[in-house]
Amino acid sequence: MKVIIIGCGAAGATAAQFARKNDRDAEIKIFEKGVYPEYSKCALPFVVSGELSPESIIEFSEDWFRKADIDLHLNTPVSAIDFENKVIETSDGKEEYDSLIIATGASPFSPVKTEGKTYFLRNMDDAIAIKKEAKNADSAIIIGAGLIGLEAAEALVKRGIDVTVVEFLPEILLTMVDDDVAKIVRGKIEEKVKFLLSNRVTEIRDKGNHMEVTASDEHGKKSILQGDFVIIATGNRSNVQLTKRLVGEKGIAVDERCETSIKGVYAAGDCTQYRDILGNIIPVGLGSVAVRQGKVAGANAVGGDEKLMPLVNARTTKIFGIEIAAVGPLKRSIPFKPFMGKFKGKALPEYMGDMGENIFIKVYADSNGKIIGAQAAGHEAAQRINKFALAIHHGLTLEQFLKAETAYAPAVAPVFDASTIACEIAKRKLK
Repeated sequence: MKVIIIGCGAAGATAAQFARKNDRDAEIKIFEKGVYPEYSKCALPFVVSGELSPESIIEFSEDWFRKADIDLHLNTPVSAIDFENKVIETSDGKEEYDSLIIATGASPFSPVKTEGKTYFLRNMDDAIAIKKEAKNADSAIIIGAGLIGLEAAEALVKRGIDVTVVEFLPEILLTMVDDDVAKIVRGKIEEKVKFLLSNRVTEIRDKGNHMEVTASDEHGKKSILQGDFVIIATGNRSNVQLTKRLVGEKGIAVDERCETSIKGVYAAGDCTQYRDILGNIIPVGLGSVAVRQGKVAGANAVGGDEKLMPLVNARTTKIFGIEIAAVGPLKRSIPFKPFMGKFKGKALPEYMGDMGENIFIKVYADSNGKIIGAQAAGHEAAQRINKFALAIHHGLTLEQFLKAETAYAPAVAPVFDASTIACEIAKRKLK
């Protein structure tokens, strides 16, 4: 059995590991166009801030792959795939395969032509370049107020740089949470970052001693911003140039086994699309999902029968000390009017006073009371959302969630957690 993997990111590297765990004798080869083995892309903002070194975020070294008897070829792009004859073509020549795993990831997208000191934050070289640029800079402009844009903003603020974020949408983080949660977050970070919302960037110009960004609002009013450099964080596009015959609406289409429409050809990570709990086809864009897909694809490529559950897209970040998390679809993506419960209060009993930190949480349910989504901002938001993720995976209703016994101690948690109270409010509306 010979397994070829294209790409050594989170999906590809995980696929290789689980192919090896499930078959000790298989020949496994990875072809990676970059010069680094698998590293954490989610940690790149910490490289920009200087809190972590580039070397420290490499999770599996070349030596690790050698010890696992996985043949890793760095700086070796794949130029073509012959699916009929089961052959790939690389810069080093041709390779046959029995099973193929495509993990080519995604590339950053810019809405306008770039020039001068304009950067993306997608890979290790990007982070190193931004860090170097930031050493002699006083100001920066970030285009895009999503997860990457705001994490980049925090990294630069930690370096003492004045940051302005331009966003086309009317609020920040709207691909992660609904506007009510987003407003709470923005209200807490506006003193540290300047925002220009509802503005479309129309031009980026290199003026020699500074960069200039032109933006226009919905009424046509122009704003001209100046900064030492620019970072574009306006989303990514799947790398599917080698696999156009396998592509669906939003990426390479895979089934629950992470197999494509061609038997023996699997795909995982940001180059793919999959269905969520409501049956919607969505692009994969989370590292946590890429790893789970890699695990499934790797095992199945050597004869296993692993299956991926529908996506709940559990997601989280921490920006300027504020934890944000969500699971399930955004409200605007739900094809019916959900029943919703919101709670804003403290994470500890009221009598603990200021010892309890703030938490905002809301939950969505369908007409049968089944939980389909939740969002949170504040203390331990991610752990509360993890509970909801488990509830959604197992099809729990609000009633079932409310009956669960939870731990209590005044200095740790109240008798009824914020997540439970939000469910109680939603349940009352359901009745």
